Amino acid sequence: MAGITLVGALVAGLYGVLHDQVTYTISEEYFTRFKFYQFAYAEPESRSPGVFAGIIGFLATWWVGAIIAWSMARVSLLQGCKLPSLRDFASAFVIVFSVSFLIACLGYLYGQWRRRTGYGSGWLEWMDAMTVQDFDAFMTAGYIHNSSYLGGVVGTLVAIIFLRSRRQKRDPGVPAVVR
Repeated sequence: MAGITLVGALVAGLYGVLHDQVTYTISEEYFTRFKFYQFAYAEPESRSPGVFAGIIGFLATWWVGAIIAWSMARVSLLQGCKLPSLRDFASAFVIVFSVSFLIACLGYLYGQWRRRTGYGSGWLEWMDAMTVQDFDAFMTAGYIHNSSYLGGVVGTLVAIIFLRSRRQKRDPGVPAVVR
């Protein structure tokens, strides 16, 4: 279980690096006006902004991946005494990250739609207080980030269902939940 948790943390961290490199290209201000302050302990001024965006991506997601991987392993153990195969876990990770990516893309589309429909006054005041210049890009990056976390939750649920179904196919005599 510890190994699976570690792999989940590393894979999620790499996903976060790539994710934040993409969203940095959409809105540098999302990072320089917001994320850099959230992660100030990592000393953003000591690195180039693009590199620091990648560091933020890792720091913001490794722990989510650890929790997801541990949760998948833990729920899998509820069904029996041994973990699913590494192949099944690899497939489950692909499911989580695919669903996260898909829902992040939906977040991007939602951000594009909000450009046309406008933002709530609270968001506008918040961005104005941070002296954001490009509200649309900033909000689009924000919607992508929030959607990615939602995607992680949904993807985890789908992956757990997948792992449970694989266990049922492999070991049909094992009850769904061992008491």
